[in-house]
Amino acid sequence: MKLIGEEVDMNNINIKQSDSFLNIIRNEFKLIFSDGGVLLILVFAMLIYTMIYSSAYGNEVVESVAIVVVDEDNSAESRSVINGLRAGQRTAVRYEVANMTEAKELFYTRGAHGIIFIPDGFERDVLAGNQANIGVILDGSHLLLYRQVLEQVTEDVLSLGASLEVMRLVANGADDLAAMDVVQPIIYDGHILHNPSMGYGSFVMPSIVVVIIQQTLLIGLGMLGVRRKGLQLTTLNPIKSIVAKLLTYIIIYGINLTVILAIIWPIFGFPYEGATIDVVIIFTLYIIAAASLGLTLSHLFKRREAPLMLLLWSSVPVLLLAGVSYPKEAFPEWLYLIGRVFPSSSAVNAYVNIGTAGASLIDVSEDLIVLIALTLVYLALAIVAEHKALHKSSME
Repeated sequence: MKLIGEEVDMNNINIKQSDSFLNIIRNEFKLIFSDGGVLLILVFAMLIYTMIYSSAYGNEVVESVAIVVVDEDNSAESRSVINGLRAGQRTAVRYEVANMTEAKELFYTRGAHGIIFIPDGFERDVLAGNQANIGVILDGSHLLLYRQVLEQVTEDVLSLGASLEVMRLVANGADDLAAMDVVQPIIYDGHILHNPSMGYGSFVMPSIVVVIIQQTLLIGLGMLGVRRKGLQLTTLNPIKSIVAKLLTYIIIYGINLTVILAIIWPIFGFPYEGATIDVVIIFTLYIIAAASLGLTLSHLFKRREAPLMLLLWSSVPVLLLAGVSYPKEAFPEWLYLIGRVFPSSSAVNAYVNIGTAGASLIDVSEDLIVLIALTLVYLALAIVAEHKALHKSSME
């Protein structure tokens, strides 16, 4: 195998030129599997990246976030709050200090990710029926840690408040059931759909996989296109040539997606609720659109390193434009329209709704129409570019 930056000896590769559809597919597989760089990107990168990201996000939720407690009250009620924080899965009371100065030092040096401040007079206010305050200082730059600590503190404080209210009502002559009805007049029974663990992995992994498909196709086909220019091709039917190549890529990515959705997803517990036929239709259209765009762009590169250098940096902007890390509704209109030019933007929205929320093709009809339009446009451009390349090669 050859590394990405190495030149490939074309004389050692036996490529038979023919208008045969099967021969074009055979030659495309031979080109891919005889080039280490292209093989790594088109065949293995998708599985490697999926495994790496899945392992990173496999725990789904953050647990036992370190916090520091400043208890100036030192009462039974303040200890009750601290014990609740200790018992909760989201937080771990790593430090109990005497003053805020020590707590801030731990917070700023990342020894703890939150400060819980219980002021003097907390128990007095609670027992008197007055409003009792608890101070919570969190770091907003770590949203996952911020959420876990805030939810745990809120849950513990509300539970303590409810139990105290029940005790007060019972002491005044109410029976337990009547007291519970007053404290909690509406019983809340929540069921989380589509992402039961409320984990970040289940939220972000479907979108990452979709973007990986596009980026590996653009980079891999760009490198493959540079290598293909070294071959002396006979005049072929450009439509037949493009369709045969697209079928090659559909086979490769179809196998990868089957492994991901049928094996890797269940291992890490990521949700998958979509109808298989709907997912197949979406990904088939998406692979054709992304591969057609990649085949078109491949004619612009003269060095095999160029696609890697020019397209690799675009992965993060493409992910953002797909509305994964930042809501699309908050984009300026012109930036939103630019994002729709990439097949990944429509495919991410369609697959997330189908694959993780159980929607149907009708439910994602808007994204489906855009994806079909992009597929036709990029397919036409790929055929035109292929026709020019084949004509130029036959003239040399």
